[in-house]
Amino acid sequence: MKATVRQRRPLLIAGVALLMALTGQGGAAGAHVPLAPDGQVSVFGADARPVAQPSDDAARGLVHRGLVADKTGPCVGGLRVTGVNPVMCTHGPDAPPSGLAVGKQVTAAPAAVAAALSVCEGDGVSGRRVEILYVHGNTDRYGQFLETFRQIGEGVDVIYNESARETGGERHVRFVTETVNGQCRPVVRNVRVADNALGDLGASVNAIRALGYNRTDRKYMMLTEANVYCGIGGFAGDTRKSDDNRSNFGPEYGRSDNGCWNAAVAAHELGHNLGAVNNNAPNASGGAHCTDEYDVMCYSDEPNHPPMRYICTDRNHENRLDCGHNDYYSTNPPAGSYLANNFNVADNLFLIRGGQAPARTIVGVGSNRCLDVSGGRTTDGAVVQLWDCLNNGAQQWRQDGNALVNPQSGKCLDIDQAATANGSKVQLWTCYGNTAQHWVIRADGSIFNPPSGRCLDASGRGTANGTPIIIWDCLGLPNQLWSVR
Repeated sequence: MKATVRQRRPLLIAGVALLMALTGQGGAAGAHVPLAPDGQVSVFGADARPVAQPSDDAARGLVHRGLVADKTGPCVGGLRVTGVNPVMCTHGPDAPPSGLAVGKQVTAAPAAVAAALSVCEGDGVSGRRVEILYVHGNTDRYGQFLETFRQIGEGVDVIYNESARETGGERHVRFVTETVNGQCRPVVRNVRVADNALGDLGASVNAIRALGYNRTDRKYMMLTEANVYCGIGGFAGDTRKSDDNRSNFGPEYGRSDNGCWNAAVAAHELGHNLGAVNNNAPNASGGAHCTDEYDVMCYSDEPNHPPMRYICTDRNHENRLDCGHNDYYSTNPPAGSYLANNFNVADNLFLIRGGQAPARTIVGVGSNRCLDVSGGRTTDGAVVQLWDCLNNGAQQWRQDGNALVNPQSGKCLDIDQAATANGSKVQLWTCYGNTAQHWVIRADGSIFNPPSGRCLDASGRGTANGTPIIIWDCLGLPNQLWSVR
């Protein structure tokens, strides 16, 4: 994972009983790099320049077989995984950290007395989830390493949540889960492929896709019985701050080979799958990493080999995300900051959001007035309207999954009777998580209801106090554009 520009101590994982050396199918298959609804593509930055084809260093797992530095297409600025259709982009292979080696296998972990995920959600299979796959050929050590693999997943979850706590939030990886001895633990699939499918990323991805691991609501964490890479993962490089960001979709794949079966390596590759680190970030390396240490995602990488800066001097932060919480992961980015305006991995829909996101006002671009609950009412059916911005409880909204919640009432922005027609009234209603309460804040400033295919709209293109809020065909007009502040 880390380049040998400098040597690093082994990465330690706190909060779960890991060895220091480890430190339902269903759903539709779809495009690997889904386009935004408007057809726009923003991979590796709109102004991305082609990179030179990297050279190999097999001893460090820097193997580029099947990876091409295209000069055109969606992967410019990174590498395309050849032979995978639809298109799969990657930042390329990661070198191992100190203490791990591509050719040296890790040892199996003992059974943990109290290992378990601290947070699980729902039935363990529905919705967007990270699914752990033990991918192997004729050599099958599933029984020997099952506990190791579970603990790796649990260690990844610790990294993501402890990093969220640094900015006052809570985030957990939404794994595919099962109950083991009364405890919720990650599912680990035993996936056998042909030995020759393990030789490079594209071949292994195609092999498991052929077995049905191609769901659009999955990120696949591949723990692979091979010694080709330390780690490598798919990376979309999409900077758009929107639920439509391609990092919010699957299928996507991150692979760690058996010399690097380690929670921090798996967290690193999952970080790429979830959208880290975009090349326009303040401390971007130019190769999907960062330069401000200490940080799980930072190292001096290809193609630029930038110098590192030691901003977070506590080496324990080797096990945490985003040293300054200003490049790719913050649960509470300051207004006007990079993460307030660009994609933030802490908002990725494959993570479980804990605690409460900060409440914000939603201001109409065309009116400069706020989305307001009439009279500050808290009852079901209360009218939602435009009103002068007063920064009171009637004008506060908090994003909770797909819902927009008014904290004063605890109720949701809702379409009356779950209607889908133009002109349908928007109101306040008890939160049920249904289609009438599903909102996507899009990069263009529109607020979209996917079930109806229509946008939040100030009726009649109105700008005056008391203008009712409805849904209408998305036209991109000022009365349908909103600023979340």
